[in-house]
This record gives sequence, C-alpha cells and structure tokens, in this order.
Amino acid sequence: MLVSSGVLISDALGRLKERFPDPRTREILGDVHAQVTGARTNLSQALARFPGSFPQNVIAVVEAGEEGGASMLAERFGDLAGRIAYEESNRRQVRKACAYPAFILLMALGLQVLLLGVVFPRLADLLASLGGTLPPLTRCVMAASHFVERDWPFIGAGLVSVPVGLCWLRRIPAAGTRIDGLFLRLPLLGSIYRHLAIALICRIYRSLYEANKPAPDILRSCQDLVGNRAFRRRLAEAGRRISADGATLTSALSETGLFPPLACLAIDVGEQSGRIADAMDRVSAYFSERAREAIAGAIAVINPAMTLVVVGCLGLVMTAFFQAIYQVVYATH
Repeated sequence: MLVSSGVLISDALGRLKERFPDPRTREILGDVHAQVTGARTNLSQALARFPGSFPQNVIAVVEAGEEGGASMLAERFGDLAGRIAYEESNRRQVRKACAYPAFILLMALGLQVLLLGVVFPRLADLLASLGGTLPPLTRCVMAASHFVERDWPFIGAGLVSVPVGLCWLRRIPAAGTRIDGLFLRLPLLGSIYRHLAIALICRIYRSLYEANKPAPDILRSCQDLVGNRAFRRRLAEAGRRISADGATLTSALSETGLFPPLACLAIDVGEQSGRIADAMDRVSAYFSERAREAIAGAIAVINPAMTLVVVGCLGLVMTAFFQAIYQVVYATH
C-alpha cells in the first residue's frame, strides 16, 4: 500500500519498523531498513538475510518486482499478500474443522482411561471376592487395556518409527523422489496437493511473467514453491524442454503429467492469444476453488467418520462396563 502510494522503499520500511505490532518483526524490519538506507543492498537482498521470515519464492517475486520499478514492485507485493492470505485461509479452515473431533477424542480417551485404569480393576477385585467372573466382553477389553499398559513403549516406538523412517528415507534423493511421487498418486491428499500447487505456480508465473521474466527462469523459481521432489523434478524437466528443445509452455507442462488437460487448454489459448497472464489467473482461480471444495469435502467426511469411530470405541467400553456392573449385581444376589 505504501509503495503504490508513492512512498519510497526506505521510508516505507522506516514507518513499518516503528509501528508494526510484533517486536520480532520490528527488529527484522529495522535490520532490513538499515541495509537498504545504507545503500549496501537492495530490498530483495536485505530480505534474503532472513529466510525464516522471507522464503526463497518470496524473494524471487520481490526481486522480479524490483527490476520493473516501484509500480511493478507494488503489484508483486499485492500478489504475495493475496497468495499468503489464501494459504492462511486454508490453514484456518483445516484447523477449525479438526478442533471438534480433537476435543471429542480427548474427552473419550480421558473417560476410557478412567474406566480401564480405575473402575474396571476394582470391579474385577469385587467379583473375585464374590466368587464371580467378568463377562467375556469385559475380559477382552481389560486384556486390551493391560496389553497397552504393558507394551505401550513398543507401541509408541512403532507409531513413531513409521513417520521418522519416512522422513529419513526422504533425505535420500532417489527414495525421497519415489515417496513423493507415490504421494502425488494418493486419491484425496495427492489431488488436493496438486491442485494447490498448480494454483500457486500459476499465480507466481503470472507475477513473474508480468515482470518480463523468461519462462525457464520462472519455472526454476516455481520449483522452490513446492516441497514435493517429484513435482519439482517434473517442473525442472519442463523448463529444460523450453530452454533446450524450444517447446512451448503448454506442451512442456502437459508432458509433466501434473497439469490436467483443462489447465493446459487454458494456457494454450493464453499463449496463442498473447494473454498468458489472464490465462494463468483463470487457471489459478479455478484450481484454488477446486482445492477448497476438495478440502471441504474431505472435512465433511472425516468429521463424522472420526466421531463414529470415537463413539464406537467408547460405546464398546461402556457396554463392557455395564455388563460388569450387571455381573456384580447378579453375583451379590
């Protein structure tokens, strides 16, 4: 907003470092302001000194905006703001949807710990003193409880070793690429990830294209936007096809297998009409909406499924509890 109003970069940074509410951000902005006003670096280089706050893909967009002047830089900042707001909106949607099932899960676990750890053992002792035996369902539930209580270190180690092992394998380039490629083929999560990545790449492509960046350079910058190695490798192949073989953007992206035919059709029309920026905007908006719909659909299924699983487990424990109560009452009579 400040840059688009004609305020110089140094003055804009000076105002932000004094008025921004977060103290850590004010400290970073103060350092960036000192670098820029001291004419030691430009804005993108100063921001690059803080990769935790300004990732490489953000720096690439800011650098492209700097090359086009203040008005172009203001537009690129607007693109970044819109992109970050969209990503944060998706995160809030997922967190909000997971809050209720997590609450139900914690309540159910607390009740089951109380029943299995305190109530059931006392019922078993009471029945033993009365000469009775626990019902079969109650014995099964208690056996499962004793198994978890006795072997929980091994169970926990097994649950932790799977994600840790996958993370370790992903550090190996060949294995990591293979795992990421399998992730892209997952029916739901892979589809959502591809839609979000396509929307993000198209948005950044439009920004850098309007800053007069060539297509291979734009695709190299877009590789930093995705953490999936298989996705990055295919983007790199598309950039190589354009720079070395003279392929069109549409054919290069189509051969990756990542961009659906509808997206390639829109990009092809944009290339032929000279309106590639508008085409990228449309593709980004379309797949952003598709991703939102997929996330909403997944949440609509996951919430009741988790609730049914939790209620089912709790119902099983409660049934075993009341059977034990009935057995105690029956034994006393």
